[in-house]
Formats: sequence, C-alpha cells, structure tokens
Amino acid sequence: MKALAQAVRYLTVLPWPGAPCEPEADDMSRVLVRFPFVGLLIGVVLIALDWALASVFSVSVRSVLLITALIVLTRGNSLSGLSDFAESLGSVKHVKERPSVSMGVLFIIGALLLKFVALSELHGYERYLALLVSPILARATMAYIIASPPSVLEAEDAGRAFVRPSSPREGHIALGWSFLLSFLLAWFWGLFLAIVALCVTWGFKRLIGKSDKEVSGAPGATCEIIETMTLVLFSAW
Repeated sequence: MKALAQAVRYLTVLPWPGAPCEPEADDMSRVLVRFPFVGLLIGVVLIALDWALASVFSVSVRSVLLITALIVLTRGNSLSGLSDFAESLGSVKHVKERPSVSMGVLFIIGALLLKFVALSELHGYERYLALLVSPILARATMAYIIASPPSVLEAEDAGRAFVRPSSPREGHIALGWSFLLSFLLAWFWGLFLAIVALCVTWGFKRLIGKSDKEVSGAPGATCEIIETMTLVLFSAW
C-alpha cells in the first residue's frame, strides 16, 4: 500500500495521509509498477464526476469539465511534458520582426481539442470505458519511458528529474498490468488498444533515441499522446 500511496501522491493531487509527494530513490521501482492503478483511480474519479454532472450539463459541457478536472487532478504534468518535448525539438522561427511560434502551445492546443472532440462523441458505456482505459495505458507507458535506459532518453518532465530504477523491468511490469486491466475492462478491444499503445510508445522511444537534440519532457509527452490517442480510437470504435 505504501508504494501505491506514493504513486497516487506523485501523479495526482489526491490526498493520501502519510505518503510523500516525491518517492525516495529506493522506492521508485515499486512506485512505477503502480502507475497503471493510479490511472485506474483517475478514471474512476472522472466517471464519478461525469455521472454527477450528467443530469445538469450536455455532453459537450461535461467533456470540457472532465478535461479541466483531469488537468487539475494531475497538476497538468503530462501537458507540461508535451510542451517541453515539443519545445526541445525546436520551434519554428520567423523573421526578426515577428516572434517565434511556440510549438509547445500548439501541441497542447491540439491535444486538448482532440480530447474534447473524442469525448463529445462518446456516450454511455463506451464513454465510461474510454475514461477508464485511456489513463491506465497513459500512465503505464509513462512508467515504461521512465524506466528506459539513460542512454535512450533524458527522463525529465515538468522540471522534475525522475529517479530511474536499476533496470527497465519495472516498466515492463507496468505495461503487463495495463494489458491485463485493459483486457478485463474492454476485453479484446482493450487488448488491441494496449498493443497499439505499446507500438506507439516503442516507436516514440526509438524516435527520441535517434534524435540529435537533447530531449526533455518525454515521460509526460508519452502519457499525453497515448491518452489522447486512446480517446480518439474509442470515439472511432
């Protein structure tokens, strides 16, 4: 329970008495394995909020409120990571008289718009499944990126330096839990989404490894990309 409490405090603003916000180096391996369960908890909170608002607001308004709640609940860390990642790849610059275009802002706007459109298309049981599976897969792939070898990428996100475990084993275990949870929740469709998320994450890691630039924000960027992609795929289901 200690590792789960630390994971909850580390990834969300949810209170958990006695659990530090930042895990110790010795605890990080166990904390990473619990990331998918924190995603499940996030999904449960979002479903409860959506159910409570269903009798008052339309699906579009509820979708905006859910996205806002998700940002508040997670401190916006994944969006910050996505912005840092985009900025580290380089921004588009114009002539001297005009300011440079912030790639980070464009990526954030794109992700939020895609989430809004996808959630607005989802209703009933499919909506609840999407709200559960997407944060599970997103936090599992985040754990996988954090546990990746230091030679592959720089694990810094939203100004925080992640403590790496001694091996990528914990990242693989987190992925395994996400596969099981996705299968139990959405059966073979959930398993398919987990496989797609794994393939996208593996390709993302390869892209970062081949980049000749110093990349930051990779864990948060991965989390945001997988979360958005999963919601979009659910809306197309």
